Amino acid sequence: MLSLAVFFTALLAGGLGAMCGLGGGIFIVPVLSVLLGVDLKSAIAASAICVVVNSLSGTGVYLRACMVNIKLGLYLQITTTMGAIVGGLLVVYAPVNALKIVFALVLYLMIAAMVRKPPPRAPIVGAPDGLGLRCAYDDPALASEVSYTPDRIGLGMGLSSFAGLASGLLGIGGGPVQVPLMNTVMGVPLKAAAATSTFMVGVTASVSALIYYSSGLVDAALTVPAVLGILVGSQTGSRIGRNIAAASLQRVLVIVLAILATAILLEAFGIGFASPG
Repeated sequence: MLSLAVFFTALLAGGLGAMCGLGGGIFIVPVLSVLLGVDLKSAIAASAICVVVNSLSGTGVYLRACMVNIKLGLYLQITTTMGAIVGGLLVVYAPVNALKIVFALVLYLMIAAMVRKPPPRAPIVGAPDGLGLRCAYDDPALASEVSYTPDRIGLGMGLSSFAGLASGLLGIGGGPVQVPLMNTVMGVPLKAAAATSTFMVGVTASVSALIYYSSGLVDAALTVPAVLGILVGSQTGSRIGRNIAAASLQRVLVIVLAILATAILLEAFGIGFASPG
């Protein structure tokens, strides 16, 4: 039964998405398309709505844990939203196989960003924090407080436009770009980056979701069970994610994304698991 399969797909995607700050869409879209044979554009539209729900549900948990850097998220949201508008308009007219190839490439790029070992950056001792972005949170896995000050804000805002473009074009909320961007470019700890991304992706995806809805791409029979699954999964994932070591979380994320990226790329070239049309 398709509705039940969609529900459990969204349940798992919501849990993983909230744990990693990716909004769930990065998992929902390829699974619905590759394994369940759902039209890719309908899957993208359903995913965007699920990302909004996932963000609203998961953000509350992270806010109570003080892991969300709200000011940083609002700064990055400016350019992210602009990119989402452009991407949402493009997806309406893009060929399906082209979208699949782009989706797979985004996943591979995100994997590369997560596993890449960036050269160590010298700590900026006594750096001014004129924007008020310095933040701290308690990490249960480390049993200590983690304090940090994001840097390279201008570069981060510029690159965030690509996160928005990916969100609008692929219905993924921008998290797959935003999390490694904050972590590797701006010096934000992985858990704080995931929490802040979860806070941001709801706004980003809502912009794209409105464009998909106005273009008739939203299928209620597909979207409703997906949203229900996301609601349950995101709450569970947010709580579990707080207590898992960041390194373990990253390893799981890389393995899952590599499998999904390969599957959707093969499908784009006619080698896949989805049942025909």
